[in-house]
Amino acid sequence: MRAKAFRLRLRGSFAYVRAHGTKYNGRALSFVVLRGRGKRIGFIVSNRIGKAVRRNLAKRRMRAAAGELLGGIGGGQMIFIAKQGIERLTYAEIKAQMISLLVRSGMLREGGAS
Repeated sequence: MRAKAFRLRLRGSFAYVRAHGTKYNGRALSFVVLRGRGKRIGFIVSNRIGKAVRRNLAKRRMRAAAGELLGGIGGGQMIFIAKQGIERLTYAEIKAQMISLLVRSGMLREGGAS
């Protein structure tokens, strides 16, 4: 996900989405969405995942998958939260989990999961 305009960055923004959004749980990811106009996505990977190398790898993979899916994602503020075990998943498995959560939440439009 290259465009900084689509990133959720401020601590207060993360807190607001987590407090007022709807949460969906997957095996290695959780997804919180607050529907609305615009499109902003944030990523959370806690220290429980592992050392910085593993956390950064997980974040890079999630960002890359979100960038590929960005065109098909509906409007709103979204947060993907990594759970323990994500460090053992491949990029394809992470992307599949993200697609599954987006479809369950109704945020992925038809043809968006290319």
